[in-house]
Amino acid sequence: MRQALYEKAADYIRLMIERERYEIGRQIPTENELAQQLGMSRPTIRQALEVLTREGLLVKVKGKGTFVSQPKLVHESTSFIRSYQKEAEENHYILKTKVLTLEKIKPTEEIAEALKLKGGEKAIQLIRVRHLENLYNNAPVVYTTVYVPYKVFPEMLSVDFTDISFYDALNNHNLSVDVASKRLEVVMPTQDIAANLSISVYEPVILVVSTGKTKDGSIIEYSVSYYPASRSCFYIEAHGK
Repeated sequence: MRQALYEKAADYIRLMIERERYEIGRQIPTENELAQQLGMSRPTIRQALEVLTREGLLVKVKGKGTFVSQPKLVHESTSFIRSYQKEAEENHYILKTKVLTLEKIKPTEEIAEALKLKGGEKAIQLIRVRHLENLYNNAPVVYTTVYVPYKVFPEMLSVDFTDISFYDALNNHNLSVDVASKRLEVVMPTQDIAANLSISVYEPVILVVSTGKTKDGSIIEYSVSYYPASRSCFYIEAHGK
């Protein structure tokens, strides 16, 4: 059977990656440049890039271009209770954080139930986008929202979370998460989440919902985090009885 033009284009790009002409983490030529090099139309090149993106060889970063995929980032938060900043440091990455929201809110029914708040009690909402310096061309690796009972940690509103991790802030106020339960699910992102992660709305994300408790069982945090599936995998450790 005759090979389709987009398949030929995909084979060419695969070969360039195998020969390291297109290096891991680097941007590949634009659709226009590839179309001129190969004597093909942009729609044909676009179809080839979509195939390679689905295969995991390429990753598209919104507003920046298409890059050769790096190995997926292994997250260990599903096995250990520690800050993402600490995890990044242990893996020799430099974590950068952008705080989008830090405010006292009237919680929705869902959040109030998750935090076991009584009628009228307020919560603090912290929304952050985080990336690892020089990884995935500085594209975000997680978009996360943390909810905390206001009565437990009112000082949280004055913390600069661009420089300090949430868990470190808790520890500095003699608070800590000693037990955490987590749920993982693959979902499609909303337009807002996709925009904050610099991905397409057609790229799946890994949703991690976490509830953190103190030693006495009091709920101290409820978080909802989204990780681009193309850049993320999770380490899970299990023990027998």
